Amino acid sequence: MMQGTSGHDEAMAGLIGAACAWAVAGLFLWLWYNRSRFMRLLRDVPTVPIKGIFVGLTETRGTVEHDEPLTAGISGKACVWHQWSVSEHWRRTQQYKDQKGVTRTRIVTGSDVVASGGQWTDLRLRDDTGAIVVRAKGADWTPTSTFQRTVGMRDPLYRSKAPGVTVGGSTGRRTFSESAVPVGAVAWVMGNAHVRPDGNALEIGDGAEEGVFMISLAGERSHAGWAYFWAGFGLVAAGGAALAGGAALTPVVAAVAPGVRTDVALPVGLGVGGLVFGAVTLLLWGLLVRNGAVRVRTRWERSASLVDVELKRRSDLIPNLAAVAQGGAVHERHVQQCIAALRGGSPANDVCRVLAERYPALQADGAFLMLQRQLADTEERIALARRFEIESRRALIERLQTFPQGTMARIMGVAMPPPPLPVPPAPARPPA
Repeated sequence: MMQGTSGHDEAMAGLIGAACAWAVAGLFLWLWYNRSRFMRLLRDVPTVPIKGIFVGLTETRGTVEHDEPLTAGISGKACVWHQWSVSEHWRRTQQYKDQKGVTRTRIVTGSDVVASGGQWTDLRLRDDTGAIVVRAKGADWTPTSTFQRTVGMRDPLYRSKAPGVTVGGSTGRRTFSESAVPVGAVAWVMGNAHVRPDGNALEIGDGAEEGVFMISLAGERSHAGWAYFWAGFGLVAAGGAALAGGAALTPVVAAVAPGVRTDVALPVGLGVGGLVFGAVTLLLWGLLVRNGAVRVRTRWERSASLVDVELKRRSDLIPNLAAVAQGGAVHERHVQQCIAALRGGSPANDVCRVLAERYPALQADGAFLMLQRQLADTEERIALARRFEIESRRALIERLQTFPQGTMARIMGVAMPPPPLPVPPAPARPPA
């Protein structure tokens, strides 16, 4: 009877241990899933020039600009984000009791923050193709260190911040630290591109897919590398915790099958833990694959619609501009003909006199220059939209043709894009 009770208690303890270990494995699996999803997001969204930004989740890179920048709290550098702190170092005597209950003393050291501050503001990002405003509210900043120095009481910097603050056991030394995003630095931005409230241009802000909005001086490669590291660590740690949970099931296996030896029960428990870990990991991997493929297809669908939007814009805008320019040219030609006739000795007429008085300097050059600029800008926008569509289509096809991820995505309902529309033939040249 005593042995049966002991076996039952061991089985219950094994179940509790397995549940705790699998809970830990679940946390590490969440870390792996979260970082893997972020890695796929970085891979699925290419970095584009500012001129090639369209509505939706975007990545771009450029130089930080601001007309009225902030001033960093310690270094005084012009910046758009800064954070600083001052730590006072101390050394104190502390009493404690050892394992035998004897009171002893020891020296401990540390530091306390005695002053801190920081600010941020919106910014402008510029590259060779243009500039775009970044609304920084809600952004995850990755700055660079702009000041790091430890000084004594004789240094004028010591009392420049929090001059009247002291801490117990102070050693008379303070560490000044500052991080910032300076003006002129090259920043990588990932966020949601949307139309500005005035409707004249795009800007980048929060509200992007996956809730990602980053302003980073470290760059995409650095973030991808850290995501890869933490994803690998999470997967390995989750596997170890799952196997530990399986090992904890050894007394449970022995209680369920009393005739099974311990050297047999342990592999059975490890097998159960491995199967549970493999099944959950496979399920999460399938979600990653499908969601990534859906994101790539959605990006292609948006890029295809952008081409239609730009073509519609050209069909609506250019004929009206051409009509205005043509009307101005006809009008000016008539006036110039009248002036030429007057200079040749022909009798004046009322139309020429009124036009000459009302429009002393008629010129059609401005209208034609505006038409030329609009034509060039429209064709450039169409070319960028088409390139965006081509790249998005290629990325989707490559994703769906890979094995096993593409096969899994197609099985889970992500379809190939339809064939591209044929390019219209060039107009025939007239005979010489």
